Amino acid sequence: MTTPPRKTHEEPVAPVLLFSADGHMDVIHDLAVTDELIDTPDEVHKAFDGLGRPLQAVGPAGKVSFRLTSDQPEEAKLRARVARYYSVYASRHPTGVPPQETDLAAFVRAVANDEVVE
Repeated sequence: MTTPPRKTHEEPVAPVLLFSADGHMDVIHDLAVTDELIDTPDEVHKAFDGLGRPLQAVGPAGKVSFRLTSDQPEEAKLRARVARYYSVYASRHPTGVPPQETDLAAFVRAVANDEVVE
């Protein structure tokens, strides 16, 4: 018996973690509303999809979407950005520590669903 081919994701997978140049993080849980939440692509400094892959915001004002810039996750960069966000902006978080999931997709979901009050 052969193993079926693994499904690849050619489109970004939600949730998306967005980072501004100063390290502030926002989350988009539903990619269908991206153009309602982001006016222009230059508002996004760095972004990663739910699988930890880097994204680029593209499109004209009012019709912004994301495209993958690589199909390979950038786990170390993503975890470093999340850690910096928690250390700088999450002063009222109960632990001040980001989620500790070892699986990257589970980590992204946990970060996206964590209640951080800035």
